Amino acid sequence: MPLTIANLSTKLDWITIGRNKITGTIPAGLGKYKKLTKFNIANSLFTGTLPLDICQIPSLQYLDLSHNRFYGKIPQSLGNITQLNNLSLSNNFLDGIIPSSIGNLTKLISLDLSGNSLRGEIPYEILSITSPTLLLNLSSNALSGSIPTHIGKLNNLVTIDLSMNKLSSEIPDALGSCVQLNFLYLQGNLLHGQIPKDFSSIRGLVKLDLSNNNLVGPIPEFLQSYELLTYLNLSFNNLSGPVPNTWIFCNSTLMLLPGNSMLCGRPPSLKLSSCPYIRSNQASQHRRRVILFCMVGTLVLSMCSLTACYLMKPRIKPNIFDQETRFHHERISYAEIDAAMESFSPENFIGSGSSGNVYVGTLNLDESLYTVAIKVLNLGKRGANRSFLRECEALRKIRHRKLVKVITVCSSLDHNGDEFKALVLEFICNGNLDEWLHPNSMTNNRNFRRLSLMERLCIALDVAKALEYLHHQIEPSIVHCDIKPCNILLDDDFVAHVTDFDLAKIMHTEECEHGGGGTASSSFVIKGTIGYVAPEYGSGSEPSTEGDIYSYGVLLLKIFTGRRPTDNFIDGVISLVKYVRVAYPDKLLNILDASATYSGDMQRTVDMFLYPVFKLGLACCEDSPRHRMKINDVVKELNTIKRACEAHMAVHEF
Repeated sequence: MPLTIANLSTKLDWITIGRNKITGTIPAGLGKYKKLTKFNIANSLFTGTLPLDICQIPSLQYLDLSHNRFYGKIPQSLGNITQLNNLSLSNNFLDGIIPSSIGNLTKLISLDLSGNSLRGEIPYEILSITSPTLLLNLSSNALSGSIPTHIGKLNNLVTIDLSMNKLSSEIPDALGSCVQLNFLYLQGNLLHGQIPKDFSSIRGLVKLDLSNNNLVGPIPEFLQSYELLTYLNLSFNNLSGPVPNTWIFCNSTLMLLPGNSMLCGRPPSLKLSSCPYIRSNQASQHRRRVILFCMVGTLVLSMCSLTACYLMKPRIKPNIFDQETRFHHERISYAEIDAAMESFSPENFIGSGSSGNVYVGTLNLDESLYTVAIKVLNLGKRGANRSFLRECEALRKIRHRKLVKVITVCSSLDHNGDEFKALVLEFICNGNLDEWLHPNSMTNNRNFRRLSLMERLCIALDVAKALEYLHHQIEPSIVHCDIKPCNILLDDDFVAHVTDFDLAKIMHTEECEHGGGGTASSSFVIKGTIGYVAPEYGSGSEPSTEGDIYSYGVLLLKIFTGRRPTDNFIDGVISLVKYVRVAYPDKLLNILDASATYSGDMQRTVDMFLYPVFKLGLACCEDSPRHRMKINDVVKELNTIKRACEAHMAVHEF
């Protein structure tokens, strides 16, 4: 946006330039337009923090900054625009708390702050505004705490959406006072207790979604009398008792109940177990018998288990792939390695990593033969021979099911008397992710098939969990520095396992400390891969978890576009990240990998799946390291996307 926009007439009434590809920040000086009533730049590519100048326009009635890339906090001064009746800041990267000053906007009829990273509790001040009649949308944030009882004051509101947060209270009875509600979405929280009886007052509900919570108790009978209800989702709770056999409960396209194992009864289409008939005067006695039986059974089972463990303990051999027994095997000799790889036969070669070649072989461990992967370190590469045993000690501490397991090591001399070092790794038999994304470029005999969107999402989630462990759950933390599809191995169940840790990088921080310096050696070489390396590494920055996040973001974009970061793009686009930014958010189907399988409604796939996934990938690829998402937040977001898709449609539709 040109700086000269602040030079227009002070009598300007509207500024509407949304749904364009305008980039950059909003220029200063807009506060001079004291008569401006509408400012709409939605669905563009603006970035930076929210412009404070706008908060100085008292006449503003309509403010829509949604679907951009604004970050930072919502300013308290936003509450100064007291004439606002429509406020939308949705689908940006805003964080922090919701300012209580929004409660000053007493003329609001629609408030949408969804799709950000807002946290903290819902301020009761914004629920004390009685003016909203159209929309209150705080969904897809990280809000916690309870739903304030003040929500009952919004008795003229048509739509309330608090879904996909971390709200953990009971659903307040006060919601029953919102008698004008047509749409109520509370799914994807941690809500508990029963469905309030006061909901019986909300007679005009058209859609009600309480799925993916911890609700208990029976399905209220009053739901049977909701004549306008066209969608009811109570799935993935802990509801119990009989399911009513009336109109909406007989239509599986209007009502969803999976994930409630204690429900019973009709209608037949739900295929639930029959409800047991227990006469009322026998109910309490029956419950006592059941509890007593369970207690006695548990006691007997525990005693048997303890006895069996005591008798079997001396005879059980440790499983070489058990995470707790890693490196329990003594280091093996070069002769054993040579025999396992049939004297380094080319037929045993399966690939090369960042610090050496990888072979497949068969080793005799614990008097049993196991197929393993053997990574032979190239000692000619810088850092490969640095503090090998201490670095292996770091590997020994790594215990996570999404990381390729290290079984043992070899540090010896070869037949020529030269130093030889190798890692013996778990063998993952189903190839790497790059082979599955680009099967036509491979010449082996593996039968590849197209990966569905849901399979790709699960693979991305597996990798994120592995990085979360490396970054936050071990000490010292580990920077992988080479996240790319070739380093993601898939097993027979398409569970992803991250491999190829460059040993010099694992103990990099510790080596600096032992060397007496607070910073890394300037001679340290980054062994990342072109297209995946964070931009700050090019200017000499140290390896960091933020660098891994950037690489992960590129990986995420590649998984769903099928494009390599080194591909030739059109229209002057020089990277995969910019390729996605140009298409985001309106042309995501144009960049979706043509081999990704999915079915169902196309627009719903974009809204519920592609839009949040690509938004997440771009958030990981911010140029500034401090603006990138943390990996634990990435895991939470991917889990949220996964739960939302599973709750709203069958998995095979992705």
